[in-house]
Amino acid sequence: MVALSLLLLGGVAVAEKSPKLRLKIAAGSAPIALSEFIHQTGMQVLFEFDAVRNHSTRAVSGQFAAAEALAAMLEGSGLVYEFVNDRTFTVRPRALTRPPAEGTARSKPADLLPL
Repeated sequence: MVALSLLLLGGVAVAEKSPKLRLKIAAGSAPIALSEFIHQTGMQVLFEFDAVRNHSTRAVSGQFAAAEALAAMLEGSGLVYEFVNDRTFTVRPRALTRPPAEGTARSKPADLLPL
């Protein structure tokens, strides 16, 4: 079963302008590291457990703004984050783009017809 994990804790000021926080988050399983990120920063993080469970994050240790720490944790993990609002992030796997199959025509904006 695919479960949407909604983890909510107390807030920090605007994520982009948040103060530097002393963080120490071990490298490891993304769901565990994200839970520790939430605990240490007070930010909200939305993620689908099954979508991130096979990803690993990097350790972060030192003083970081929340967004800086999250970016450092997710570097090279195959996961990306986006802001939802001033204290909430979503985390999801990076979208994979595949080239079209041979013989498949690509649509160009000029090829699209108005409705």
